[in-house]
Amino acid sequence: MLFVSGAADKTVLIMKALHFLFLTTLASLPLQAQTTAPDGNANFRQWKDVSGRTVEATFRGVESGQVYLQTRNGFVHRIPLERLAPEDLKLAQTLKPEGLGIPKDPNVAQAAAVIDKGVLMGLTNAGQKPNALASDEQFVRRVYLDLAGRIPTREETVSFLNDTSSSKRANVIDTLIKDDGFSSRMYNYFSDMLRIADDAQKSKFFTYQEWLKKQIAENRPWNAVVRDLMVADGKLLENGATGYLLRDRGMRLDNLSLTLSTFLGANVSCAQCHDHPFADWTQKQFYEMAAFFGSSDTYNKKAGNYGLKGLREELSPREFGIARKLMYANQLSINDGLKNDQTLPDDYKYKDAKPGDLVTPKLITWTANDHRLRCYQDAQTAIKKGDDDSHLREVFADWMTSPENPRFAMTIANRMWKLMFGVGLKEPVTDLDDPNACSNPLLLQHLAKEMVRLKFDLRAFTRLICNTQTYQREAVTRELALGEPYYFPGPILRRMTAEQAWDSCVALAIGDKVDGFKAHRADSYSTAMNITTEVNIGIIKEKITEIGSLMREANGTLGKGKGKGNKKKNKAMQAASAASDEEGEFARPEMMQGLALARASELRQPERDGHFLRMFGQSDRQIADSNSEEGSVPQVLMLMNGEAQEVLSDPKSLVLATAMGQTKAEDKVDSLYLSFLSRKPTASEMTEAKQSLDAGLTSADLCWVLFNSREFVFVQ
Repeated sequence: MLFVSGAADKTVLIMKALHFLFLTTLASLPLQAQTTAPDGNANFRQWKDVSGRTVEATFRGVESGQVYLQTRNGFVHRIPLERLAPEDLKLAQTLKPEGLGIPKDPNVAQAAAVIDKGVLMGLTNAGQKPNALASDEQFVRRVYLDLAGRIPTREETVSFLNDTSSSKRANVIDTLIKDDGFSSRMYNYFSDMLRIADDAQKSKFFTYQEWLKKQIAENRPWNAVVRDLMVADGKLLENGATGYLLRDRGMRLDNLSLTLSTFLGANVSCAQCHDHPFADWTQKQFYEMAAFFGSSDTYNKKAGNYGLKGLREELSPREFGIARKLMYANQLSINDGLKNDQTLPDDYKYKDAKPGDLVTPKLITWTANDHRLRCYQDAQTAIKKGDDDSHLREVFADWMTSPENPRFAMTIANRMWKLMFGVGLKEPVTDLDDPNACSNPLLLQHLAKEMVRLKFDLRAFTRLICNTQTYQREAVTRELALGEPYYFPGPILRRMTAEQAWDSCVALAIGDKVDGFKAHRADSYSTAMNITTEVNIGIIKEKITEIGSLMREANGTLGKGKGKGNKKKNKAMQAASAASDEEGEFARPEMMQGLALARASELRQPERDGHFLRMFGQSDRQIADSNSEEGSVPQVLMLMNGEAQEVLSDPKSLVLATAMGQTKAEDKVDSLYLSFLSRKPTASEMTEAKQSLDAGLTSADLCWVLFNSREFVFVQ
């Protein structure tokens, strides 16, 4: 190296070794493709220092007396300005930064450049070119929606646009990736994937919800989170991680099918009933995998049945109903026995076994060489080592979440890529049986290796993706044909998710208070419901009283929408929302027009029918990954005159109050455009808006117009 770099030599060596095959393929690109910079620019030149040494690099910017240069391999050099030759010093002080500007972390910049090269390889092979870099206005709105799950506030937009630093994009990514909003965004995504719901199996799954929120907030590695879901035992009331398996209580085969497709992209659902007609999976293989759960009991009817048979006469019908819920909640538990009881179905028709035969656990493979991987060898050793079968779930979990598993890292990397770009490298994300069937197989394999290198840190992986030129390019606005390969000249134009749209409305209404309220329901619910001692009629009645009070409070906290008799309750809640608990969070969400103005992640899971979230496609959480971004007439009506529209038109809403506080018409229009669209109006838009205001249009009317614009509901 000609110049001293800020990157650690060890990190560079590891990265070079890890990506040797990937970079070797890139080196075979035609010369024309190689003359493009890692971020798509073509301004490479020879830079010289005062000693006459040179390096070919692209200019990234100047900050704090240092110039940042990036070489073709993505390596970023940070060089004191005084070390540059006089002519290059003059150029560095006048040259406009190209591409992404100054990176926050040279290691991230280099890793991002490798991804950009991989994308460029796919585009070049397809005869396509990358899109231009997105404008600051497009970028700030996109990155807030993708990382914070909402549009930026007016103040956040103005602060970013007025920032003259060459590193402002990297800075805002780093800020948002650590913020509460990112936790909320990830929770919304995983709630859809894992079918998180308040109500399931005749009980409340609050402990499962808050367990997942805690894992995301603490940034626990994804493989550790998934392993906990697989091996959790005990009561749901005491261990929220049991919620994943108990969500499909008593349905071992259905849960396994979902597990394999969700976490491994293994399309095996058909093999539950017969050999898969379009893949290599057989029915016996499916049952061999199910045998890893063959000693685990998720449906113990006797557990929690505390002698309630004679209580019907001593309790009122309402009290007895609550007592039954108490029983159901205490029945929800996972316990491991000593023997695997998984057998083949009675209608099994293949010659390799007989119906009803006991099944021995065996792992699936994708290639002939998979058995050589350490995760397979360790699993086979562990299966044989146990004195009984109570450890089989742990064997399965260790194998599935191992960094060496051929599909685990690839599946979550593909999912996170889709979350940022709107489409995965391999679609659908639940079917990775043939990774080579995607538009860029080498890039997909590379992303899986990056996930492993980052130790399944989803924040770090997302940060890396957002620092790529590919992510920061203009969106593709044309509609993709079904089955058409997509080579990622930029993200695709996509409609906001229901949660992004709702959280954006909340941010418009209450600004930076959007993350103030947190719905802590698990502790009080589990305390009220959990029975840990011998039961008598007195304890049952005591629990019934406690449960009734708890549920009334929960229903009141989250609001019920507009309706008769809600005014007094809403006023009380508005007063209570000003109070905060010991952690500085709001004790109640702010209320406006009968709606609880809190993040989608803190509301009912899923929300009530007719709520903005459900109308905009929030999943009912019955089927995994079933959120919808399709448009509909009810959505249009909701935007035009629904609950959210009434909130934004309320004079107390921040977006309207801020606009009305401006004295000049131009400032009113500027304020609303910056709030809704994260940009200032064009000259023609300003002229038309001013003329409309002069003709009697109000600021509330302009709110209505911008809220109903297509630009508002799309992620550019």
